[in-house]
Amino acid sequence: MDMKVAIGERIAELRKAKKLSQQKFSYEAEIERSYLTHVEKGRKNISIDTLIKITDALGVSLKDFFNKETFNGKKKSK
Repeated sequence: MDMKVAIGERIAELRKAKKLSQQKFSYEAEIERSYLTHVEKGRKNISIDTLIKITDALGVSLKDFFNKETFNGKKKSK
């Protein structure tokens, strides 16, 4: 899986688990909603600074963000 797609899917998964719309979450993370949309769909590269803003707004550490099968070389089961 492409890393941009995996990161975007993880962001969307955590955002939805918190029951936040893209609009509300982008406000809390202090990023543009349209940029968030592109990141969640794997269309844009994301800087580490922006990823930190996102993980802070989600209330997860970078370690926890990446501590998932997708990022450990295992395929996600569907």
